Amino acid sequence: EGFSNETGQQQRHRQQFYTTQQLPKGVYTTSSPLLTSRGISYLRTLLALARSSKIPTRRPNGMNRNGVILDKDVDGAIPVNAIVESFVEKMLVEKVVRPMGRVLFPEFVGCGDDLEYFAFTIQYDGGKNENADADGECGHINTDNQEIDNNGLTKDFELKEHRDASVITLNINLNLPDENGYGGSQVFFRPFPIEETTTTATLEESSFDKCTIEDGCGTVTFSPGMALLHLGAHRHGSLPIRSISSTGQRKNNRFNLVIWLFGKHGDVRIAPHSTEEQMTLRERWMGCQNDSDDWVDVERLF
Repeated sequence: EGFSNETGQQQRHRQQFYTTQQLPKGVYTTSSPLLTSRGISYLRTLLALARSSKIPTRRPNGMNRNGVILDKDVDGAIPVNAIVESFVEKMLVEKVVRPMGRVLFPEFVGCGDDLEYFAFTIQYDGGKNENADADGECGHINTDNQEIDNNGLTKDFELKEHRDASVITLNINLNLPDENGYGGSQVFFRPFPIEETTTTATLEESSFDKCTIEDGCGTVTFSPGMALLHLGAHRHGSLPIRSISSTGQRKNNRFNLVIWLFGKHGDVRIAPHSTEEQMTLRERWMGCQNDSDDWVDVERLF
């Protein structure tokens, strides 16, 4: 069916995720920042105000400890401002993640597969050297690859290989342009899910350097405001972060906003859809008739 019937706005949304850089198969990044510096600063200010409420919060997921949940329906989430809630749901989920996931991965996202979302922030701390004591020690590293500093605070500095509990994942960098005092922390990817049965079987666990971007392997480096989109089933992780600047701890950190999409009640479909089951162009952008009680007859909109 292609993209010939897309509206101009839809084409601009899709083309935002087409870049000239070499990316692993099934991994897409925005060609320009999805969020402006002003927008990032405003969003982080609202999040900081919410965290200052001192209301107890829980870790954002089973692997990251440093971050907050942005979902009013989840216990342990921060009390987000209505502006943040509307921005995440109405702008990012409905205008970006959901339609782009359907367009870029038509065989993996079908009607009902992406109706619910889970949003959270994460932070990787690259300021180890600044926190070192006189003996050069900076706390200890626990078995979950987090650093515990001398004040007992847990800091994430890398993320081991894993799959997300999602069909589609959007990861947006929330660093400001001058917060570039860290190195490393690239997101790495293993073979694309549909290739795993053939590719992974031929590679030794210690020989993933033989896996190419055509297989779905490689790394992606974030820049301020950049967005990264991939399948939740695409195995990935984050390389260790390190400090390359002594201009301030905040500038040595990486901040990100992550959104997971999945079906009702947390259902995550893994099996690909057959060609006959795949969504039509209209359904990808406007939704399916059984997605919601607020479904609109798309024939009247084109």
